Amino acid sequence: MNRTTILAFAAGVTSTAALTLLVAMGPDHDHDHDHNHHDGVDIVTEPEMDEMMEMSFEDMMGAMSKLSTPDEHHTELLKSAGTWTAHSSFVMDPAAPPTESVGSMIIESVLGGRYVVAHFNMEFMGQPFEGIGYTGYDIAHEQYIGTWADSMSTKITFLTGNYDKNGDLVMTGTATTPMGDNPMKIVSTQTDDDHFSDKFYDQMPDGSWFNSGSITYTRVID
Repeated sequence: MNRTTILAFAAGVTSTAALTLLVAMGPDHDHDHDHNHHDGVDIVTEPEMDEMMEMSFEDMMGAMSKLSTPDEHHTELLKSAGTWTAHSSFVMDPAAPPTESVGSMIIESVLGGRYVVAHFNMEFMGQPFEGIGYTGYDIAHEQYIGTWADSMSTKITFLTGNYDKNGDLVMTGTATTPMGDNPMKIVSTQTDDDHFSDKFYDQMPDGSWFNSGSITYTRVID
């Protein structure tokens, strides 16, 4: 990225921030300059805007560089790169045994180690099943982020989360079903460098979590 492009990008960031400030000071705002939360949205306050406008070009570029440089969280994610066999078991009918399948997953580093992308293939319920997932770590918001799309849906699912006290990565999002949208979560447990598992949970009407299935992964070693 050359200096002209960087300046254009920085100008775009500043313009966006300025627009946010104008919205915040609009007729529906209470004009309290210290108030930075409106209708569930964080608002850039006037003192914060003044501070942003006073940043030098070098300081702004330094801040942007910090937010865009992979850190130890990304290094940890890159350890999952490789080829894996996948054994799945899902509850499709509570009155019947779980549906089990065997497939494969290839995980690769992309965008300079900022994300890993997983290509998943399996035969599920007698039909070919393909999925693509991106996982990364958002330095600005200090959380893991992920997207998932597959051949059984037209939706892209967005997931966010972090490690819990047990050392498991817990990602939450919203599943879309024929009955409507419903909270879901995936708990990933790392056994060692060559084995991990994902457990899938759906939230019930009473707020409890139902374990609807799991996938266990084993690294394919050449």
